[in-house]
Amino acid sequence: MKRLLVSMLALSVCAIELRGQMNESAQTPSELLRVIEAGHPHEIALRITVDEMSLDEYWTSTFDSIFAFADVDSDGLLNEDELRLIPSARAVRLSLGTGFTPPVATILSLNEIVATESPTCSKDALGKYYRRHGVGRVTFGTGQLPHTAALTQAIVQSLDQDRDGTISEAELSKAEVVLRRRDANDDELIGVGEFVPNVSYPGQWAANPLATSANIDISTLGDGSLRLLRGQKLASDAAGDTSGQLTDWSIAIADRIKVSPLELVTKTRGVVWSVPGPLSALNSALGEELANADAEPSTEPEGNRNRGRRASRAWLTPLVDRDRNGMASQEEIDRWLALQRQIIRGQLLISIYHDGGLFEMLDANHDAALSVRELRTAWQTLKIASCTSEDRVDLDRIPNVLLLIVSQGYPDSLASTTTTSVEWFRRMDRNSDGDVSRREFTGSPDAFRRLDQDRDELLSPREAESPTAELNP
Repeated sequence: MKRLLVSMLALSVCAIELRGQMNESAQTPSELLRVIEAGHPHEIALRITVDEMSLDEYWTSTFDSIFAFADVDSDGLLNEDELRLIPSARAVRLSLGTGFTPPVATILSLNEIVATESPTCSKDALGKYYRRHGVGRVTFGTGQLPHTAALTQAIVQSLDQDRDGTISEAELSKAEVVLRRRDANDDELIGVGEFVPNVSYPGQWAANPLATSANIDISTLGDGSLRLLRGQKLASDAAGDTSGQLTDWSIAIADRIKVSPLELVTKTRGVVWSVPGPLSALNSALGEELANADAEPSTEPEGNRNRGRRASRAWLTPLVDRDRNGMASQEEIDRWLALQRQIIRGQLLISIYHDGGLFEMLDANHDAALSVRELRTAWQTLKIASCTSEDRVDLDRIPNVLLLIVSQGYPDSLASTTTTSVEWFRRMDRNSDGDVSRREFTGSPDAFRRLDQDRDELLSPREAESPTAELNP
């Protein structure tokens, strides 16, 4: 009986330790960011999940899947021959932009993965090789919004009717009418180029990498008063140091990307949103291309080839030919494509733009233009953000706006578009501002009046999705 009690006690202790380890793993941030403003640190613990697994767990599973794909003889080790089926770390990183691991930087020897002269490679060694070369981490890109001052000046000059150098609530209430004259292309949007001619937006693409232990100046004046760091130890982790504010920021990848708000207790305003990114579409296009491609390259001289001849998938054969018969079977291709889908699902890009200002505060859907609704709600937007003083916009209170966009791959557009299941609404919203104006509406005037429940001359997704909404009279 005494032995039984001792055994049960030992099992209980092990269970408690295991739960503690699991909780510690769940609480470990995927990434650490720090914003330091005027010497005061604000810590951001970024917690990322993919299909309800932590990012680290997801990539461990992905590395195991790569290993299983290459371990043709299923002996739990990779030999030199099986090494040919392993995508290099560089190829996996490049899949962020391609949608699959391209045949580049081929691993020529097991010595590139294992440090010793071992003739084989274990699953653990393969995972360490990938992590050593940065695979399994979030990709961060940073960029500056260089036209902030010019945009603010253009907005103020357009709306400041009494020429006192500020914008009053009354003046801002007329923005929809006053700014209409700037709508050169008549699309019911005032774009960046219509405020400041011949500028691109967001300007410098967020292509400057934010490497681990990076420390960059993101202050408006370049005086170092605002800095962004990555991978720095949290101040709350340091012995006796609790000076930094700590914020949890979560990103969940499932059917779509979900991001939580980012509340910075500083003068900097963090604005976060997600866009789908092109990886899934790129991977689907690859599958269709391979299905329609010829197994072998053409042997005809280039000048004699039929322009309609299909492309060859011969480049793929060395990557998928697990049975070494010199051909890529459909089963091998399907298994390789499934592995590619798993790899790109864990690829995450966070684009960080700094030096935003008044324009970024008003551009709610981040499409680089101000819509009718954004202009109508401008005063309320600024008032909620404490950027007003009595009846005027206080330009000194406009924060340094930090834009953080989460995507799977390099997105074509940064706009956070309004989605709805109502097909007619999507078709009529030609400028993609999330509303259907009377001009865009192709139905009858009576139908528009019936749908426009709040009588604001704009049809919103909510009104289009109303149970009582009927397009036809």
